[in-house]
Amino acid sequence: MQKFERGGQIYNAAGAAENFLDFSANINPLGVSEKVRAAIIENLDGIKNYPDPNATELKAAISQRYKVSAENLILVNGAAEFFYLYLNVTRPRKILIPVPSFSEYERAARAINAEIEYIFTRAEENFQLDFAQDFSADLIILGRPNNPTGNLISIDAIKKISNATKILLDESFIDFLEVESARNLVSEKITVVQSLTKIFAIPGLRLGFAVAEKNLAEKLNAAKDVWNVNFLAQKAGVAALSDEKFLQVTKSYLQIEKKYFVERLKKIPHLQVFEPTANFVLLKFDTAELAQTVLKKLRQEKILLRNCENFVGLDGRFLRSAIRSHEENLKLLDTLEKI
Repeated sequence: MQKFERGGQIYNAAGAAENFLDFSANINPLGVSEKVRAAIIENLDGIKNYPDPNATELKAAISQRYKVSAENLILVNGAAEFFYLYLNVTRPRKILIPVPSFSEYERAARAINAEIEYIFTRAEENFQLDFAQDFSADLIILGRPNNPTGNLISIDAIKKISNATKILLDESFIDFLEVESARNLVSEKITVVQSLTKIFAIPGLRLGFAVAEKNLAEKLNAAKDVWNVNFLAQKAGVAALSDEKFLQVTKSYLQIEKKYFVERLKKIPHLQVFEPTANFVLLKFDTAELAQTVLKKLRQEKILLRNCENFVGLDGRFLRSAIRSHEENLKLLDTLEKI
């Protein structure tokens, strides 16, 4: 597979979407909320206009929900856009990337020809960072929770690392958890980015935001495309952020379904399950041959898992699965057991 290939590859050679049950992309299992759906339909005619370049309404909604000042916000076309924007503006020479982690960290670092130093974590140690090591660099990029391992670095650990280097913290899955965000740690040393596409199941619209120190936020906003967040994404975001019930139902559902999903997976032989924190689970099979056979047979049943062999620090033994609806999870689990 290609080095930077990602999940969600449901398209055929002609570019048409096929009817796969896609466990390779980590999207809210409840799908699009009715509020978001209604906002998109209601505002369809508005696409004849340019989007608000200041995204005033959306910034106000983000500020209210996440208790951050609008002057610290940078709105982006999905969290992935921010990695490129941030690195292009700040130009760090040496970047630390704990691995395995989201491949866009490395790709964005390579785009500015930065020196990359991997920090390898081990499956035998549940992919925990060794805090005794040297974190000296211009920047470290961390996922919280980390994709694909699900590890959740603590607030205290973030503070400790920030004494040695600047941190770009990716909290794209934080809304799936009942934990404290690091947004209130934002300073000259710490910048936080968050996706809104995963929790609100709108990856096709692309939407995210970052919180940065005021002077840096001004530089980042000046460097990005003025219309990088489209009209419908802005309207969908405002509606989504007002839907508190949808967020609470999502968390309640995942708390129950995650436990069931993991308990069933642990009963399948030749398979190690890493305890999840968010809406995805990392799996390790006894051999790469077995994992790739499972992947192939699931695909024949129109079920997709994420092949993790192109994550630095993993190999062909590792697959990742999203957690979807109970009915869909049953289909995956029953099929895995048969295989």
